[in-house]
Amino acid sequence: MAHNDAEMKRTIAGFTLLLATVTELVRAKASRPALLDAYDDASDQIIDTLRAGSTSDAELQSIHKALARLRLAFEEK
Repeated sequence: MAHNDAEMKRTIAGFTLLLATVTELVRAKASRPALLDAYDDASDQIIDTLRAGSTSDAELQSIHKALARLRLAFEEK
């Protein structure tokens, strides 16, 4: 149970970082490359944490696809 709690905390931390990054992407276009790097790092953290847990491959692919689409949307703006 403690492992699942730690995994969930790490995933939530990843989502928190991701949301902060997205907020900054919307606010500041000049720093976009650095923010996209931060977004990528947060996305990787989320996927790595879920992969280490009990998340199925199909669920991982779905989450990865959603994160990739979100990043693409920010690149286009």
